[in-house]
Amino acid sequence: MFRIPEFCEVEMSFEEAWNMMARRGGGDCLEGMKSMDRLWSEYCASDDQDDDMFFYHWGYEFSAYNIVYEGMSELFAEVA
Repeated sequence: MFRIPEFCEVEMSFEEAWNMMARRGGGDCLEGMKSMDRLWSEYCASDDQDDDMFFYHWGYEFSAYNIVYEGMSELFAEVA
C-alpha cells in the first residue's frame, strides 16, 4: 500500500478501484498495479521529487491501488 496524503485520497468502491487498475493494465488488474509500482519506483529514482504534487496528480490511481490491495489482502489472511 502507498501512504497518500489525506487531501489526495479518493474514496471509491472496490469495483471502481478494480476497474481503474484493470484499465491501467490493459484489462489486467495485476498489471495495472504493477504499473503503479513502476511509476512510484521511477519517481523515487528521479531528482524532481515533490510528494504532495505527485500524489495530487496521481491520487485517484494510487487510491484505487490501495483499495484493491486492501480488498485482495483479505483473501490471503490467516484463518484462526
